[in-house]
Amino acid sequence: MRANQIICATLATLTLAACGGDQPQQDKLTVPETDSTAVIRSQRTKNIFHNIPSPMETAGLLKKAGAEYDRNILNDVKNVDNYTAASKQALNLGIYGADLSYASVFNNTQESMLYTSCAQKLAKKLDVNAAFNEEVVGRLEKNRNNRDSLLSIISETYWHVDAYLKENQRDNISALMVTGGWVEGLYIATQVTKSHDTPELRQRIAEQRFPLVDLLELVKTYSPDDAAIGSVLTDLEALQALYSDVEMPSGNSTVTEENGVATIGGTAPTASLTDEQLKMITEKVATIRASYIN
Repeated sequence: MRANQIICATLATLTLAACGGDQPQQDKLTVPETDSTAVIRSQRTKNIFHNIPSPMETAGLLKKAGAEYDRNILNDVKNVDNYTAASKQALNLGIYGADLSYASVFNNTQESMLYTSCAQKLAKKLDVNAAFNEEVVGRLEKNRNNRDSLLSIISETYWHVDAYLKENQRDNISALMVTGGWVEGLYIATQVTKSHDTPELRQRIAEQRFPLVDLLELVKTYSPDDAAIGSVLTDLEALQALYSDVEMPSGNSTVTEENGVATIGGTAPTASLTDEQLKMITEKVATIRASYIN
């Protein structure tokens, strides 16, 4: 899996038996019982993860750019108790997942555990803690000083959360989680360019045009009558409009997967992201992200 986590999922990327208690309306969205829709959603999700650089790859780019760990660009762990609506809980489960991976790739184990706690708390609120349980937290704690193992466990856990949600016909919550992780990853990358702008990092930001297309198509498979889904769709369409003029020459690339982590090989296309385009994308994703965490 290409984690949704920094330009991600961590989002990305990023658990639910039957609904417990009174849930907001978006939790009750009826998922069409058609195999074709399920297949489309599954493929879109895979495409999103496959087109997002892995945490290790992105960390290498950030370190090459001279960037250092900056906790100020992450969602404050104190905000976790403010999310009472299921939509905000799902979006921020993805966001905290991206932040968790960001902290992990910089070997900040203390904050990694804080973000693990946030993710677990939101999973419990969403009644999806069966996929993000004490066993998972124990594994994370045990491997807190092993960055590679930690990232692998994070990726694996969010895949399980995604699968668990879909199995219990709460695909809409999964879509919001994936969106939150992807938005947070893009936000982190654009914030880093403010002090450490490099051609490689710009290209990674430009390449997010590809998973954005799949993310949009994924969200469109749900009813726009759902307030949370409709709002996210509007946000993603606004970003797509900004990406429409970003030049993405064709390249000869391949995607392979090993140990659950997808890697892009071959000759990747060279993206062209102008200063103005970067500025507009940076401002827009910051506005969107602010609406998700506040």
